Amino acid sequence: MKNEKNIVTRLGGKEITSDNLLSVMTLEEKLGQIFMLDFRRWKNRGESAQSDHQEFSPEVKEIIAKYGLGNVILFAENFADVEQIVKFNHALKNSVENGIPMLIGVDQEGGRVVRMNDGCSMPGNMCIGATADAENAYKNGYIIGKELKAVGVNCDFAPVLDVNNNPANPSCNLRSFSADHAYAAPFGVRMAQGLQDAGVAATGKHFPGHGDTTVDSHTGLPIVYKTLDELMKAEFIPFIEASKSGIYMYMTAHMTFPLVAKESYISKQTGKEMVAPATLSKTFLTDILRDQLGYEGVVITDSMQMQAISTHIGLNPSLIKAINAGADILLMFITLRSVEDEYKLANVFKDMAAAVETGELSLDRINESAKRVLDLKIKMGLFEEVDKPLEEKIAYAKSVIGCAEHREIERKVTADGVTLIQNNGVLPLDLSGGKKVLYASAYANKTTSFEFAVKRLISEGKISEFPYETYTYNGQSEINDELKAKVDETDYVIVVTETENPVALDKPYVSFPVSLCKYCKEKGKKVVVISSFLPYDAPIYKDADALLICYCTKGMSKEAASDLNTVKAYGVNVVVAVECALGGMTPAGKLPVDIFEVNPDGSYDFDKLVYPLGYSK
Repeated sequence: MKNEKNIVTRLGGKEITSDNLLSVMTLEEKLGQIFMLDFRRWKNRGESAQSDHQEFSPEVKEIIAKYGLGNVILFAENFADVEQIVKFNHALKNSVENGIPMLIGVDQEGGRVVRMNDGCSMPGNMCIGATADAENAYKNGYIIGKELKAVGVNCDFAPVLDVNNNPANPSCNLRSFSADHAYAAPFGVRMAQGLQDAGVAATGKHFPGHGDTTVDSHTGLPIVYKTLDELMKAEFIPFIEASKSGIYMYMTAHMTFPLVAKESYISKQTGKEMVAPATLSKTFLTDILRDQLGYEGVVITDSMQMQAISTHIGLNPSLIKAINAGADILLMFITLRSVEDEYKLANVFKDMAAAVETGELSLDRINESAKRVLDLKIKMGLFEEVDKPLEEKIAYAKSVIGCAEHREIERKVTADGVTLIQNNGVLPLDLSGGKKVLYASAYANKTTSFEFAVKRLISEGKISEFPYETYTYNGQSEINDELKAKVDETDYVIVVTETENPVALDKPYVSFPVSLCKYCKEKGKKVVVISSFLPYDAPIYKDADALLICYCTKGMSKEAASDLNTVKAYGVNVVVAVECALGGMTPAGKLPVDIFEVNPDGSYDFDKLVYPLGYSK
């Protein structure tokens, strides 16, 4: 029985518990349970180049089986359509030969972070927060979870629990429910419960909180000068509440907190001493999260190849420090794109085993982490799942993904979040008597969003056909003569903004809509602004006749728009915002953030609050 490859069989009929499993597992098998890698692109033997990994490769199957990898994360490159991803995940699950079921994860947050090509994208956290009803977060989580589960995914790296208390944040912004911790917490709790009720592990991120920074940890190392007391009163609140409600997993943040973390290392980039990022800090992951806050679930790192980690600390040191600090799953620490890369994985296993031998890496910590991962898989019922025939899986998935019931909820929840900030009696637009609309957006995929919205409302009998023109302004910094002529010939102008940070007047994504609004005002034309990215650009358009905020800028493909009952994923926010402007839906949202006056250079004047949290017209 000792040489039996199937770990469950080694139990000899004993109950499947984490302790029993660990008692018959080797060190290498335990390490396999605390690693999570991606196989988003792959080059098989005999192929000249990598391609999106959508037909499951036998070579990947061999690697998973050989090293006993217990967890895989999927990316957009793995998704083509419903049938394909069901087949892919069917093969992925069946690549396991050691009897321990696999966690298959994905970043399907909704809104601007979506990996699936099909199904409901949902409007994203800030739009959900704008509904002012946490039950919408539950619906959001449940639909995302049900569609993920239908295609074979059982772990979602969502919800984002970060509080967006810095409007200049480059990475969280719309991914956060709110700028207020007390407001955001129940939304995070309910979204996590929705995911888990659908059979998918929820992962709150990014502990200790990624909201109050102006640096993206994908490209740099954020530093936050807050005390533990300050964190306890704000950033920690959503995590504390989600812990109480039984969230299965947390993801760490690659950020430093010099006033809290006790650990420091020498940066390989600068040669200077640096405070340990939270991912590598026992102070945060054990002393605070485990001992002080009482969290008992699984802790997974963010990608260990992000520059906040990779540029300062080498591969093996970072993995060892993360495990010793209290991380349970190490995410994406190497890149595997062909069998030629296999040596990287072999070296990690060898080096981790050597570190255990020398005492540099704690075997007790490996056992603790492997136990938590196994406990999660047992709790989720993964050992008891009956593998259904592939054709049955495909048929079920097709009945669930983007179904009419889900689409109706997605649309209604989005409208409940779209926020009307100002309206000088122009909305809903009066389209009678052949009145004409000019619609301007930065990209063609938002033109498609407009055309889909119009077509859907006409099909539903909510509006009649009306004349319109569209215009794409990407790359232009101000209105030109061609567009001026179009404005002169129209009755209403709808302009969709794509404002990023900084919200500076000299940036084309600000200067063009501003120049268009100015010209409309000069000509007496009614102009409606739809703020589709950062809501913090709202004060710039105080002179607009109407201003709607929809909290996500994603557009729509021609393929998706070709069918009113499409199952393809698309950005629902702009579509529904257009429907609100045309009178087909009712915007019911309230601001989930404070919006301050914007200075010409894009900085915020925090002494001048323009639109407070909870505001709507």
